[in-house]
Amino acid sequence: MHGRRRQHEREPTADEKAQAQQRVERYCVLSTQVAELKAANTYTVEALSLTKQLLEQNTELHSVWNYRRQIFMHLDSWQDMDARQQALERELAFLLEIITKNIKSYWMWNHRVWALGALPRPEWQRELGLVAKLLALDARNYHGWNYRRFVVAHLRAAREDAGAVDEQEFAFTTEQITRDCANHAAWHNRSKLLPAILAQRGEPQAVLQAETDLILNAIYTDPDDQNAWLYYDWLLDIQTSDTDRVRLLRGKVAAIRELLELEEDGKWPLVELVGAFAELDKLQPGAVTDVEKGEALETLRRLKSIDPLHIGRYTDMLRTLGGRWGSLAT
Repeated sequence: MHGRRRQHEREPTADEKAQAQQRVERYCVLSTQVAELKAANTYTVEALSLTKQLLEQNTELHSVWNYRRQIFMHLDSWQDMDARQQALERELAFLLEIITKNIKSYWMWNHRVWALGALPRPEWQRELGLVAKLLALDARNYHGWNYRRFVVAHLRAAREDAGAVDEQEFAFTTEQITRDCANHAAWHNRSKLLPAILAQRGEPQAVLQAETDLILNAIYTDPDDQNAWLYYDWLLDIQTSDTDRVRLLRGKVAAIRELLELEEDGKWPLVELVGAFAELDKLQPGAVTDVEKGEALETLRRLKSIDPLHIGRYTDMLRTLGGRWGSLAT
């Protein structure tokens, strides 16, 4: 998972190798059995049990997950809603047992979506609590976040106070970002929620100020992480008026200058400073002073030595901005 060092495993003993070989042989026999049953269109409780045994050993067999769904839907008990409820609740428990073995398995998350969708009486609030626990194991897991959005969408549709659900989710992203400001999935989920929050609260300036404070806190924590910078750019993009964009850009410039007092050669703050001046100049001609234009060009010259791998980019930016501002970019 993210942030964990790879462990170097020791050489297995002869007994361990023999046991592993036996496991492989049993796995191959089981895999052949399931494949033959699938080819014969066998939809029985016994076939369901064999697919479970196989998937416990390998969660990446998407064709077996598909076959398992077909078995469920071909059983006579599928038409009995109480029996279906019990069967799918057992299926959800089975998934919860094995999901921690390979939390990044797409097919397992996909199967859980199917099971919840086919459940006659799903408990979406309980499911939301479960996915929170799963994300605690791997907070940046985009499968888990995508699944969480699926659960929240159903929870919102099932409740009259949909706005309260959005607020709850918004608070959850705040918690996750505060815990780890490099959690891109949490920032992304926040961007999905913010338009609804802005519409519900009716105080856009207060909301935007709180968002700016959150961004700045993340930037001060790790100025080289791009997630907060990307969210800042997105926040600028969703503004409906140039006045608000200019205000946010001016706030961004002030924050970057403060940050550079602590770390004067930080690559990302310097890049973002130039970008902010360039965007300001586009939005409001004359808003960028000659001193600030000179600062931007000098910053690009500094970046050529700080970040030589991208020297071509900075040279091109010097040429473009120098031409726009009537200065020579050398």
